[in-house]
Amino acid sequence: MLDVKKMLANLQDYKTRLKNKKFDLDEKYFLQLTSEIDKTKKLCEKLQAERNAGSANIGKLMRSGASQEEVQTLKDKMTELSDEVKKQENIVKAKEEELKNYMMYMPNIYDDTTPLGKDDNDNVVVSYYGEKPKFDFTPKEHYELGEKMGILDFERGAKLSGARFTVMSGAATLLEMAIKNFLLETAMENGFTPVSVPYMVNRNIAEGTGQLPKFEEDMFKTINEGKELFLIPTAEVPVTNLFNGEILKEEDLPINYCSLTPCYRVEVGSAGRDVKGIFRQHQFEKVEMVKFCASDKSWEEFEKLTASARRVLDKLGLHYREVTLCTGDLGFGACHCHDMEVWLPGQNKYREISSCSNYWDFQARRANIRYTNAKTKKNEFVHTLNGSAMPVGRTMIAIMENYQQKDGSILIPEALKKWLPYNKIDAQGKLVK
Repeated sequence: MLDVKKMLANLQDYKTRLKNKKFDLDEKYFLQLTSEIDKTKKLCEKLQAERNAGSANIGKLMRSGASQEEVQTLKDKMTELSDEVKKQENIVKAKEEELKNYMMYMPNIYDDTTPLGKDDNDNVVVSYYGEKPKFDFTPKEHYELGEKMGILDFERGAKLSGARFTVMSGAATLLEMAIKNFLLETAMENGFTPVSVPYMVNRNIAEGTGQLPKFEEDMFKTINEGKELFLIPTAEVPVTNLFNGEILKEEDLPINYCSLTPCYRVEVGSAGRDVKGIFRQHQFEKVEMVKFCASDKSWEEFEKLTASARRVLDKLGLHYREVTLCTGDLGFGACHCHDMEVWLPGQNKYREISSCSNYWDFQARRANIRYTNAKTKKNEFVHTLNGSAMPVGRTMIAIMENYQQKDGSILIPEALKKWLPYNKIDAQGKLVK
């Protein structure tokens, strides 16, 4: 959530930045609401001062020998003032709730280093890493390889649960398990502490990281005996909210967590996109990295975060590029974001495999996560960052397509052989040493 005071002090700049993130600020409504809150608060303070002074005068009147009628008249007036104070305080609460509800749909503004643009066509490539693989044959897409090997079964996945669900078996299941272990170990090598969290969260927690209320249609929801819980779309949601409503110590920062969880997404608006294969599923697994840091350290931590994501792809020997997202493609809560896009030879294009974002204090304000500044001794909002390292399914796709051979087999990357001690998956889907 944005800082109202900063918005009021720089309203036109905020309005422009929000516009560039596809949010039209209702300036008149916003100013009217904030003005009403300010005026009502001042009225409350005035009435409270009158009530306090009047209450003190009651004692003086009684000591001065004033009549019971005079004392009762003043008491009645104080009762009326107390009622009016309560009434105005309720008005303030209602107006503040109205403002909060409006701002919950308001995205974060972007950093000056974020390029302006309308959509992903305006994203800017930062750098290329690794070498693009060369083939003396036409490379296949992962789903062609997986189906022919008999290790990816899309028909049975659809029979069990519908479109965008897949059954894996044999070598695919073992490859998936190896990837999970590799991703977790690499995250730990990069300084992240693994944490296991619930896969369902309540509404307040989903609001804390910005998934709700704006993206409710993208989330799977379950209700049991009136209790509402949402299936997490990413571990970012529960992990970031571990400190919801808490005050941390600056000397304990930065705090780095990683978590491997299933992720559940309705994929609203993706009809017709990536229908084949496991690239865009309703259910998938992912290792997420989350950072909590002091406000003056978030850019330093952002560089570490992106380096951690790059290290995963480097260890797997994959070719990829790093991209800075433009304002029109930037996520709801992010002020700046770099995507890692891996080369998929079967698709003959780069596809996103990791997204690393700096949120400044946007999430921390929503979740009320603060730290005590060691110098000022004042409480400030932490800065939060998160990034993928990596989605298990997309990592599998990248390995299958980049390590495929002319005979239809797939080589096992050296980085995975600790957990999958084989040289390849042959064309029949069997693991071969």
